[in-house]
Amino acid sequence: MGVTRRAFLITGATLGGGLALAVGGVGAHIGLHNRLKHQRSGESESSAAGSLINLWVRIAPDNTVTVLVPHSDMGQGSQTGLAQIVADELDARWDQVRIALAPPETAFANGKPMQGFVSDAVAIPDWADGFAEKAFFRLADLMNMQMTGGSTAVRFTGWDHMRQAAAVARDMLLRASAAEFNVSESELSVADGVVSHAASGRTLRFGELVGAASELGPRDVAVKSPSEHRLIGSSLPREDIPRKVFAEEHYAIDADVPDMHYAAVRHAGVFGATVSRINNENEIRARRGVTDIVFVQNGVAVVADNPWRAEQAAKALDISTAHHANQAMSSASLEQAQRDALADTAEEASATGDVVTAFADASHTVTAEYLAPYLAHATMEPMNATVWRDGGKLHVVCGVQNPLMARAHVANIAGLDFEDVVLDARPMGGGFGRRVAFSMNDAVPLNWLTDAVQIALTQDRPIKMVWSREEDTRNSVYRPMVLAQFEAGLDNTGAPVAWRSTSFLAEADVRAVQPAYRIANQSIRFAGEHQGVPTGFWRSVEHSQHGFFKESFIDEVAVAAGADPLAYRLSLLDEHSSEAVVLRKAADMASWRYGADSDGRAMGCAVVHSFGSTVAQIAEVSLQNGLPRVHRVWCAVDSGVVINPQAARAQVEGAVHYALSAVLYGKCDIQDGGVVQSNFHDYRMITLRDAPTVEVELLTSDNSIGGFGEIGVPPLAPAVCNAFAVLGERTRRLPLIA
Repeated sequence: MGVTRRAFLITGATLGGGLALAVGGVGAHIGLHNRLKHQRSGESESSAAGSLINLWVRIAPDNTVTVLVPHSDMGQGSQTGLAQIVADELDARWDQVRIALAPPETAFANGKPMQGFVSDAVAIPDWADGFAEKAFFRLADLMNMQMTGGSTAVRFTGWDHMRQAAAVARDMLLRASAAEFNVSESELSVADGVVSHAASGRTLRFGELVGAASELGPRDVAVKSPSEHRLIGSSLPREDIPRKVFAEEHYAIDADVPDMHYAAVRHAGVFGATVSRINNENEIRARRGVTDIVFVQNGVAVVADNPWRAEQAAKALDISTAHHANQAMSSASLEQAQRDALADTAEEASATGDVVTAFADASHTVTAEYLAPYLAHATMEPMNATVWRDGGKLHVVCGVQNPLMARAHVANIAGLDFEDVVLDARPMGGGFGRRVAFSMNDAVPLNWLTDAVQIALTQDRPIKMVWSREEDTRNSVYRPMVLAQFEAGLDNTGAPVAWRSTSFLAEADVRAVQPAYRIANQSIRFAGEHQGVPTGFWRSVEHSQHGFFKESFIDEVAVAAGADPLAYRLSLLDEHSSEAVVLRKAADMASWRYGADSDGRAMGCAVVHSFGSTVAQIAEVSLQNGLPRVHRVWCAVDSGVVINPQAARAQVEGAVHYALSAVLYGKCDIQDGGVVQSNFHDYRMITLRDAPTVEVELLTSDNSIGGFGEIGVPPLAPAVCNAFAVLGERTRRLPLIA
């Protein structure tokens, strides 16, 4: 893999002798736009030690290598993975590497995730690659994109750009050393942050070379081959774990500012509605510790001198809600509207073969209708932000998945210039898409941040606002409810000859809806528009619904054909495909069997490709007191390359448990225009008692690198439901336990 001059911007000057390497837009990397970007970042972020910072990789005279990560920490461990990539390619010593979150500055806008997603869907010719990259980074500037989500950090930013940046930096250090020793580069070696000349025994540390190296221009270099990796593929300890284990991590909810007061919010209870009246305002104002009552976008906030008083006062509010069209909305009405749309307005988005003729010639037809409900994210750290004014600046402490966009959002709400907002982006106690700064419809995912800013602007002291669990559950941006109808035509051998799916629009990528199997005649159809419930990204996005649909339906087709569902799947896959490989591996791990055993346990399987990785899962299920109990889950994963196996397994294991909560219990019912569920008593999470044993095997292959944060979710629902069906009950509507 070659690295071209166009792919890098290397500073030609130093500040205190530091070497800075930036990866940004392509094409005119040394053009005015990027020069201004990196000048600005260097001015605002230069360290006391005098090293010069550009975008993502910094080498300082004290021999430290700092990786400026443009991806937030929400427990996924990607920051360690990104640092591993840089350290390996640079041949740095692991203990000389430091990790820092890139600040929410325009200079650190990151277009690589957007480019990666588009490149996945559309092949960009080599001749256009430079133009495309520059365009995506320019778009990232305009959109204030500094996004964490979609398994993009390691897969796109790290593997494509940081790795290349480190390779160029290593080459520059090597050339600087060759000049210093007056020898050819071929006589030198680089290891553990040191360049060595074996013949003379001379060595130079990176920090001693940065001054001379920074004077050199970049050149085409190749990144390492897999056989040369020292750190990539190793289970290095995650750098964030000790802080979290010993309660030393500082989340947004831990913010503490002198003279701070606290705010709690009570919302209207109907999506889109506002509070028209507080019926007991005098009573609430007279409560001990209450200092103010403030109207916010869709509710009312109570400010008090401690969080308990604020929260209890907010709960005691007697409010009247202004009339809104959504107040008649219910789960039943929304479901019926989706069913009507599927019948009346479905349009074909993708088609292969002659579906109509294939169905007409089929000897047998299988049909099914599935429903995936609305889901909240239920992050362990509820929505919160601390906001105050100081010296003409508005300061904000929060945890968000797009700090740059959040900063712009705050500036817009407050009517301030972007430069007058100081945002401290903290690690998040869970994100899963909830803390993203944009959504699928007109909802504002940063609605809690909007509340916090609106409250703080009315106060003369710092305000920490925390949404209660109830307010968070009832005012989220939800995974969309989706109704889907399927039909398959089988020939006289039981093989599928036609496949048709019609699903309610949920911003689905057609590739997420298409089956992986060899079926000559296929039709993928969508219908409908956004409904009144605010929707947003939920872990694995559309794959969480459509993985359940299509892998449940292929199971039903296999049963209709009288076949073992796993063998049936393999018969419809190329034996060397990623899906077939992981299915066979999972089957070996689980000692696959079809049918209930003597203990009343049954297995179900599923395989889903998402976010560049393919995952097969087999779930072992039994019935206990008439309810499903998941005992074990086996997962086989093909992600092409694995950076940190321990962290990768943890992501898949965590995703399985996250998904199982949704499969067993997860739903947000709509009644009178709002969500019924409120807290963990009626929006349940699995507990340790419910948790299955999860085994994960990571396969490496020549496939492009895939993600890990999302991929463990989609196969779990169909694997569990397919096992449940073996025990006598085919469930097409989630959750299993209503």
